[in-house]
Amino acid sequence: MGWNVSAEVIAFIIVLIISVYSRQSHAVPSLKNRVFRLCLGTTLGAIGTNLASTLLIAYAPLELLPLTYLVTLCYFVLTPLLGTVYFYYAVAVVSEARPVGRTFALASGVPCAVYFLLVLANVPTGWLFSFDAAGAYVQGPFIIATYLVFYFYCMACFALVMFTRAPIDPVIKRILAVFPLIAVAVIAVQQLFPTYLLSGSAAACSLLIIYLYLQNKRLSVDQLTGASNRQEFLSMVSLMNEKEQPFTAVLVSLSNFKFINDKFGHESGDRFLREFASYLGAIGDARLYRYSGDQFAFIVSRDGGWGAHGEQDGDDATASLLAPLRQRLGEPWRIGGHSYTVGAAIGAVSYPVIARTPGDVVAALEYATEESKKLEPNTPCVCTPGMMKAIHRRSAIADVVRRAAEQDGFTMNLQPVWSESAQRFVAAEALCRLTDDELGPIPPDEFIPIAEQIGVISDVTRFMLDRACAFVRSYRGAHPSSTFRGVSVNFSAVQFIQDDLAESVLAVVERHGIPASCLRVEVTESAIIANPDAVRAFMERMHAQGVRFYLDDFGTGYSNLSTLLELPFDVVKLDKSILRSATENEHLVEFFGLLASGFGALGTQALSEGVETPEQRAFLNLCGCDLMQGYLFSRPLPPDEAAAVIAASEECAEG
Repeated sequence: MGWNVSAEVIAFIIVLIISVYSRQSHAVPSLKNRVFRLCLGTTLGAIGTNLASTLLIAYAPLELLPLTYLVTLCYFVLTPLLGTVYFYYAVAVVSEARPVGRTFALASGVPCAVYFLLVLANVPTGWLFSFDAAGAYVQGPFIIATYLVFYFYCMACFALVMFTRAPIDPVIKRILAVFPLIAVAVIAVQQLFPTYLLSGSAAACSLLIIYLYLQNKRLSVDQLTGASNRQEFLSMVSLMNEKEQPFTAVLVSLSNFKFINDKFGHESGDRFLREFASYLGAIGDARLYRYSGDQFAFIVSRDGGWGAHGEQDGDDATASLLAPLRQRLGEPWRIGGHSYTVGAAIGAVSYPVIARTPGDVVAALEYATEESKKLEPNTPCVCTPGMMKAIHRRSAIADVVRRAAEQDGFTMNLQPVWSESAQRFVAAEALCRLTDDELGPIPPDEFIPIAEQIGVISDVTRFMLDRACAFVRSYRGAHPSSTFRGVSVNFSAVQFIQDDLAESVLAVVERHGIPASCLRVEVTESAIIANPDAVRAFMERMHAQGVRFYLDDFGTGYSNLSTLLELPFDVVKLDKSILRSATENEHLVEFFGLLASGFGALGTQALSEGVETPEQRAFLNLCGCDLMQGYLFSRPLPPDEAAAVIAASEECAEG
C-alpha cells in the first residue's frame, strides 16, 4: 500500500514552529500550561512516529522489521492519545474557572487506559496491526478502535466545554468547542481516503488554534520590554498560593515617568522603559513582570525556614534585590541625550506571613507602594500586619459602599450655615453618611475616596443631589415666606468627566420643582486642577441657570487666587485650619481680616468653617466674616431636625 505523507510533513513543520515560538510564552507552570506542553510533545511524537513508521514500512529491509514494528507500535500509542491530551487541555482551562472533580478527571481516562491495554495485547494477538512473513503491513480486526478513541475524546471535549457551568469567556468557549470538531472532520476524511495520512494535520490544526488564541506569546509577554505581563504575575501568585509556597512580591512604581514622556517624547520614554526593564531583569534571581505602564513587579521565592518571630531566612534574597536597585535609582539615566534621575516608590509584601490570599498580595502591594510615596525617595515600604488590617477594612468598606449605592443605603445629614448679619441660618450643607451593621458609622473621609476608586461616586452624588432638592422643596412648601437660600452639595473631581453632567443635574432640580438658585455646588480646587476645562464649562452653564457655587476647603492646599478671578464662585469656604491658626497667632489676625475683605472686593462671600467657640465667633465678627458654620451653631442633623433648627432661627430673627 502506498501512502501520501505530504500533509503530515507540513503538519510536523508547523508543530515545530509552534514549539519554538511558544517557549517564552506562559512560563507560569500552571496546569493549563503544563498540559499544553504535553500536547506539543505528544503531537510531535505522534507525527514523527507516523512518518517514521510509514517510511520504514515502505522502504526498510526485512532485517529492520523489529524496528519497524516498535515504531509502528509507538505510533498506535501516541496517535489516539492526541485526542486524550487535548481533552485534558480543555479540562485544565475549565478548571481555572471552576475546579473539576478528581473523580471526573480519573474516570475520563478509562477509555484511554483500555485502549492502551489493547495496544499491549496487540503484540501477541495482532488485533490492531501485524506484519506477514514477507514484512507487509496488515491491519487488524480492531483497527477501528484507534478512530473510536480519538472520536470519543473529541466529542467529550466538545460536550465538556458546551455544557459546563464554569464562567468561561465566550470567546475561549467557542475556541475550545471548534478545534475538536475540526479534528473529527479531518480524521473522518482520512477514514474515507486511507492512503492520505491526516492524523497529524488534525492535531496540528487544533494546536495552531490553541496557540494563536490561548497560548500566544503576546498574551503573556509585554511586547515593549519583553518581560512577562501582569496576567502572568497574577497567575504565578495564584499558583504559588495553591502550592502554599512562601514568597515575597515587590512592586516598583516609577515616580515621574509621565514627565519623561512629556519632556523627551514617547520614543525616548519607551527606550528608557526597555533599558529599565533590562536592568531590573539582570539583578537577583527574581522573575520580572511588567505590572502596568510604569510599574514592574518581582516575585522572590522564599525557600528558607521560618524564623522564631515569624520571619523567614529568605528575606535576605529580597534585601539583596532592593539594595542595588535603590543605589541605581539614585544615579542618573541617559534619556533623550540628557542625564536624568528617576525615582520610584517600592512596595513589598510577604506570603503567607502577611498576605494570605492572591487578592491580599495584590492589594498589599498597591497599598504599600502608595505608602512608599510618602517616604523618602526610593525607600521601600514593607507591608505590616497593621497595613493588612487597614487593607481589609478598605475592602470591607468598598463592599458596603457598593451595596449602599445599589440599595440607596446612604443617608443625608444637613449642617446649617449661620449669617451673622441676618442672625439666622440662611443655607445648609448636605453631608453624606454611611452606617454598617458590622462596621458601624463610617466617616466620609474613608468611604468617599473609596466610592471614587470603585466608580460609584456618581451614584452617591446623584443620591445626595436628589435628597438635597427634596429637602429644599419640603422646607419651602412648609415655610412659604422663608428666605432660606438653599442647600449645597459636594461634587467630586470624578464627576466632571461625565459629558451630560449639567443636563442631569438640571433634570433633578426641575423634577423637584425648585428654583435653580436654591442649589449650591461645592467644588474643591483639586477638582479644578484635575479637570479645568470641564469644570469651567460646567460652572458657566449652571451659573447661567442660577445655580450658586462654593469653593470648598480653601487653604488646605495650593490655593491660586487666579481661580477666583476666572471662575464664578459665589462663596469661598475657609477651612477650619485657617480660623484655628488665626485665633492662636496674633500676627495672623490682620491677615484674616484682609482675606475676608479681599473676597468681598471680588464679589465673593467668605464662609468660615469649624466655628466651635464664642471667641472664634467674636473674632470673625471683628474680621467682617458674615457666614459661619460649625458646632457652635449646629451639628450635622437629620433633615427633619435640621428643618426645625432652621425654622426656629428664622422665627427668632423675625421676633
